[in-house]
Amino acid sequence: MKGWARFDRSRPAMGSLLLLALVSSARPVSAQSPRCELGWVEAIEQALDANQALIAARQTLEAQHKDIAIARSAMLPNIGAGSTAQISEGPTFSSTVGLIPERTINAVGTVSWTLYNHADIDSLGAQKHLYESQQQSYQVSRVNTTAAAAQSYLSVLLQQALLLVQELNLDLTQESLEVTRAQEGAGAVPYREVLRWEAQSFADRQSIATQQGSLLSSRFGLNQIRNRPAEEICTLEEVTVEEHGFFFSSEGVTEAIRSETQAELARDYLVTLGLSRSPILRSLDAQIHAEWRRKKSTRRWMIPSLSGGAGAAAFLLTGGEGADQQPAGSVFWRLGLQLDWTVLDGGYYIASMNQAKASFGSLQWQRENQATALEQEIRSTAAVAMKAFAVIELAEQRLETAKQNHELVNEAYLDGATSFLDVVDAQQLLLSANIAARQAVYEFLSALLSLEQTMAYYPFFESDADARVRELEATLRN
Repeated sequence: MKGWARFDRSRPAMGSLLLLALVSSARPVSAQSPRCELGWVEAIEQALDANQALIAARQTLEAQHKDIAIARSAMLPNIGAGSTAQISEGPTFSSTVGLIPERTINAVGTVSWTLYNHADIDSLGAQKHLYESQQQSYQVSRVNTTAAAAQSYLSVLLQQALLLVQELNLDLTQESLEVTRAQEGAGAVPYREVLRWEAQSFADRQSIATQQGSLLSSRFGLNQIRNRPAEEICTLEEVTVEEHGFFFSSEGVTEAIRSETQAELARDYLVTLGLSRSPILRSLDAQIHAEWRRKKSTRRWMIPSLSGGAGAAAFLLTGGEGADQQPAGSVFWRLGLQLDWTVLDGGYYIASMNQAKASFGSLQWQRENQATALEQEIRSTAAVAMKAFAVIELAEQRLETAKQNHELVNEAYLDGATSFLDVVDAQQLLLSANIAARQAVYEFLSALLSLEQTMAYYPFFESDADARVRELEATLRN
């Protein structure tokens, strides 16, 4: 850490030594952990591939896909086979094979299948739509995991930037401390001025220690969502507005949306894009189609179902009374069709039809409500992102002003024309402006991520992202 070598230990106190030990122990020791190079998109891809919650969601989706095969099985032939050994007091009689001797061993094979059943057909169709809905629900999980990984990555970058700011601030304090010591040695200032700067130095080190803790916490969060060792330390690639700012990377767009009228047009465009891509709306659409199949099925309750069956039985061994009439090796077969027609069901199908109709209507209203809520959310997150982008320029202007102010005050302090409090005040203004400038960039990127999450559109994964930006530019020009 910068500035430690110049720290004066000529008058150590027990509290000072304790604080020094605490700050030193808070430093991460990179030699104890493997170091890697990690880019933003790479971190997100790792999370999508290895995140435990997403893996569980994929397994659940795979299990749900089997529901289609289960529904289809009702329409496929069933084949059965069996064997029976029987002994009785005397011969018995069966309606299918006739006389059965006292002692028999036989083998039986059967085949049955549903030739037509509207309920089975509609159930299969509905299940396919339900699986499509479940696929879209999984896509929601992917969208959320992408956002969580990206936000975690940005959090680590922000904490690193803030730590650097705190370290630079300590450097300024150390420089002032050295100057004050020299002045005190020459008799120009009293020793209390040196003590003031030493106290400020300790306060700056406390801030650094706190910031190091925040950095470690953010790093643990990023590693957790990537399913990596918690203590893994990676060198992160910087994320810039120019490369990952989506349409904010276009000067034509950013200049246009300074006008609230143009900003509204841009939000309209984003709403259209988000509504067309929303996995939540697609999931509801699939559920509506599934419910429509169920409703359709309940309306056809009077259509008969047709099934067929075939079977064969063979006496492998016979003995006792009746064996002469039914010798071993006798084979019997049957083939039949069955038509089932429900005439009276106690009102079950009518009630089911009304229930399906109500459920269908409910899902339609849910879809409308979700679309309205999604439009409002896209507009809100877009407005926040636009204002956050504007704040970056203001924060940069604030930082430049704070730098000039600090330079002037520091020169005056060196000339003896101002006091310690004025320098500390100028340095604190510079520190807060520096922090605000870093936060402005990452808060904008975070707001943009929230917008992209709401729209389910991440430009770094989309091949048409540049075309979308050009399309928005054309929309704002017209």
